[in-house]
Amino acid sequence: MKLTRPLIREQLPAYWAERHALFAEDNAELGEVEQIDSVGLAFLVQWSQALSAAGRGLTLSAPPASFYPLADLYGVSELFTLADNDSGSQHGSE
Repeated sequence: MKLTRPLIREQLPAYWAERHALFAEDNAELGEVEQIDSVGLAFLVQWSQALSAAGRGLTLSAPPASFYPLADLYGVSELFTLADNDSGSQHGSE
């Protein structure tokens, strides 16, 4: 599923309204997401947990640079598979 809006608190109501469709997908393309905050990260965690309950995982493609320090800070990096991408990120696929 390709996301194009920032994953920030102000956008959460719109994302939450789409959660049934989003949470059915196991890939989040984030190449056009320019910003993510802790609320956006929490949404991705919920998405990952919903898939995990069904025995699936969430793969993130090209997350914005702001994803990595937040995921590390909150200790949730292991909830996601990072797809190989050409974003130039130091994190690559973890």
